Amino acid sequence: MNPPKSSGHSRTGEKLQISVVSADEQARRTDAAIARRAYEIFENRGSAAWHELEDWRQAESELVRPLCHGRMPIGDNLWIGANAAIFEEGTIEIWVAARRLTICGKPRIKGHAAAVTQGRSGGIEKIFRVADLPFEVDPSNVTAKFNGQSLEILLKKAQPEHKARATAA
Repeated sequence: MNPPKSSGHSRTGEKLQISVVSADEQARRTDAAIARRAYEIFENRGSAAWHELEDWRQAESELVRPLCHGRMPIGDNLWIGANAAIFEEGTIEIWVAARRLTICGKPRIKGHAAAVTQGRSGGIEKIFRVADLPFEVDPSNVTAKFNGQSLEILLKKAQPEHKARATAA
């Protein structure tokens, strides 16, 4: 008897875009996406005033959530594992700052969820998963790869200032 085949598929050949983006710029980009979505909600409600905060909070809850992940320090590195199945293939971007990691991309929407989240522009363009890091990392020294439907990210711990000066001398 053959074992059942997994319904998931491997994302091994998929390209990942990793960018050094400051925490402030990450916040600016997510806020811009929230503002666009809040405006869509406002328009879909008939442009009725006095619901700005409600629209913003709804948009924020649809787009931005904490990154559910596993993490483990490995020597001078931090390993993070996260589920990539929520993102459409080929759309994932990883933004890294010294103390913050954001994974964003187009959501993989199925069935009923698509009808609920679609606005006049045709739906949500990007979703964001954000993690504050437990220590400073070197944003320019990051690797990421897929392991099935999981995304594995390896972040190098930033060298303390005095160590960096000693090795430069």
